[in-house]
Amino acid sequence: MKEALGESIHQLIHGYRTRTRNLITKSDVSMPISHLRLLKFIRRSRHCTAQDIVDAMYLDKSQVARSLKELEQAGYIQKHPNPNNHRSYLLELTQSGSVVVTELALLNRSTIDVMTTNLSEQQIKQFIEISETMTRNLNESDSKHEELS
Repeated sequence: MKEALGESIHQLIHGYRTRTRNLITKSDVSMPISHLRLLKFIRRSRHCTAQDIVDAMYLDKSQVARSLKELEQAGYIQKHPNPNNHRSYLLELTQSGSVVVTELALLNRSTIDVMTTNLSEQQIKQFIEISETMTRNLNESDSKHEELS
């Protein structure tokens, strides 16, 4: 049973990414999905820092820095000095960034509607709880492994 779990997760991730990528390709949004995830996080978090993104999304610091630089150069985000920490910046979406995230939300909603067809609200809630537990388990395992290294 546990062997089938890995394959199921792989197929779900692949299907989600493929559908999302196809919808994005057909839309006016043209950027990597990783950039779109950062924009969504910045919108949800309001005035977050790059370190907030690294911590919450478990991404590499240099990867986040490169992506943020590209998003800023494209005019999707802007940085403001952080009054609580002079070594970091608060990030916020520009008007262009907000438009992209709004369009992305519509595309994402379409994918989620298809994914959750024939599922009850209880099943969706249970799936979210299970996947969050699995994610925490993996992250805790990674942290313990790093401590031993």
